[in-house]
Parts: sequence; C-alpha cells; structure tokens
Amino acid sequence: MNLQCDIAVLGGGPAGAATALLLRKRAGLSVTLLERSGYEAPRIGETVSPASRRIFEELGIWEAFQRDGHLPSQGTCSCWGSSTPGYNDYLYSPLGPGWHLDRQRFDRMLAEQARAHGVEVLTSTEPSRWEPRAQGGYTLHLDTGEGPRTLEARFVVDATGRRSAFASSQGARRLVADRVLSFYGFFSVRPGSSFDTYALVETCREGWWYSALLPGGRVAVGLMGTGDSLRGLKRDEPEAWLALLKETGLTRQRLESCTFSGEPLVALPAQVSLLDRVQAEDWIAVGDAACTYDPLSSQGILKALGSASQAAEALARAARGDRAGLRAYGGRVRELFREHLAIRGGFYRQETRWPEAPFWKSHREPVVTDELGRS
Repeated sequence: MNLQCDIAVLGGGPAGAATALLLRKRAGLSVTLLERSGYEAPRIGETVSPASRRIFEELGIWEAFQRDGHLPSQGTCSCWGSSTPGYNDYLYSPLGPGWHLDRQRFDRMLAEQARAHGVEVLTSTEPSRWEPRAQGGYTLHLDTGEGPRTLEARFVVDATGRRSAFASSQGARRLVADRVLSFYGFFSVRPGSSFDTYALVETCREGWWYSALLPGGRVAVGLMGTGDSLRGLKRDEPEAWLALLKETGLTRQRLESCTFSGEPLVALPAQVSLLDRVQAEDWIAVGDAACTYDPLSSQGILKALGSASQAAEALARAARGDRAGLRAYGGRVRELFREHLAIRGGFYRQETRWPEAPFWKSHREPVVTDELGRS
C-alpha cells in the first residue's frame, strides 16, 4: 500500500507528536506520525516547572493534560555545593504548581491530540529504509504488522531521539560535549507513609543523585555520573548502587519510608550533545534528535516542545517555498545549545568539595571545541 503526505514525522515522543500537532493546527499540512512502540512500555518520569502550563496552553493540550491526573510538584530542592538544602518553592507561582509527569500517559496523550486534529498516527511502525524522490522528498519503506507499505513525503522530521536515525543517514554527526551516564532504581512508598513532592538533587563524589515521586506512590531515584565515576555498577546487580545510595544525606533520609522494588536498574545515556547539522532542504531534526541537554537542567520536555514549535514554523514556511526558516532553525538550535553549555558550566563550578574525584575533575573546566563553542 502506498501512502502520501506533506510531512512524515519519525518518532512519536513529545517532540515528534507536538511537531505533528502544530503542523496540522497552524499550517493545515497533511502529516503522518510513525511511532515504533504502542506506548505500552513504562517510561522514566520527568518533573516540569510551572512554566510548562504556558507551553501546554499554546499547544492546546492544557485541558487534556489536566484530565490525565499527573502529580503536582511542590518545587525543587538541591544540595549542591553544600550539604545544606536550598529550595525553589512553587507555592507562590502565579501559574500554579509544577508537575511530576507519568511519561507513558503524557506521550500517549500528545499522540492522541495529534490524531484528533487530523494527523495520521501509525503505532508499532517504523521505516526500515528510505530513499530520495526525483521530485524532492523521500519514499519511506515501513515495517508494520500488516505487510509492507511505503510512505511518500515532501519533508521528513527526525524525532527519533538520541539515535537521530534519519539525520545520521544523511551524514549528520553527533558532537558530544559530555558523556553522562545514569543508573535509575525504583522504590515504593510504604502504605501509611508520606513522601513530599519536591524533586531532589544531591551531589556526591561520583556525580549527583536525583529523586522524585511518581504517580501511584512510585519513586524514581537516579545516579548521574560518567564511565569513570560509575565504574563497577551493573544493571542486574544493584548492591553497589544501593551502597552508594546509603552514603547520601537527604536522599537516603527521604527514602526511609520507601521499599526498594528489587527490579534491575535502568541504565540510560544522558550525554550532552549536538548534531553538527540539524536540517537540510527537505528534513529537520527536533528534540533530542537535534541536541541533548544535561539532565541537571530538567528541561527535556520543555526543550522538546519548544523545538517542536520552532520546527513546525520553519516547515510551514518551507512548504510554501521559503526554506530560509529551516536555516534559521538550525542557527537557533546551535545558539541555544551554546547558552546551555555556559549556564551548565557555571553550575558545575559551584561544587568544589571533591576536586580530585574523576567526575568533578572532568566537569570543572569549560567545554571548549571549535565545533561546540565555548561554555
């Protein structure tokens, strides 16, 4: 079966689904969204600030978001540069609380909103290969459970996350500023116990810990470090990870009302990186496919949605024959990444308690390369 559309979006995470939704709402283009999963697998949660409400309202998903019952967040707490905690409280925010997202529910909702506005959403589907068309755009050969299909599109949006599968096939290279690695474990709040809704960050010799309550009384706890600082940690043997957790201060204290799930740890790359080219005349990369920020910034979702808005505007212009917006988008992604490096560097230099530890020694100096710019 041969399908056709103006825009093919590869990847149904927040960046891809939001780009598809905005292209339908703002430009009325025909859009097909390809998501290789069925949104059935659990996903690591994320905490977003009250400012997320403005973006949700701009997307037109605020009411749907509220109906999904995500957990309100009181704010953030950090032990950074000192063992004394500092608080950023959302109590007096005019926009209301922040939120601890159920990512599985959030991602599915975004895809459903895109479908409701006319986007063709194909789940459990991904392209096995693609080739350029003589008249411009691409023919994508799809793997589905219903036999072979092809999709012809004038433009392709790469929203495949850190894989940047399409952009990489076009010769784009990922420039890595920092190879951060994370190990996540999960706890459950014991019946009758309470757990605050602050997102907590606490530094340690190996890097830094993150913990936050998720919907359903589940707590995500992650240790961020590098290959050197986390050497010896294994997914299926959590004992070493738990031993490091016992050495923390505030993180250990807040987990006293919790029970470790016993599940294998989840190891995730959290590298800080940028594609050397995020667009061409007939494709564009969005969200983590374009660049990845340090998880310390807690900007994954907001960056994804902001990237989607900028990409949708550039693609709408390109569909009318004006490709200058695509080039401007590429410049903006690079500019924002450099700003992120500068802000990030300032935060890491605030922690001076372990100057000779591998993680902190490698993060004390600014990132300086001709390709990435200066932090």
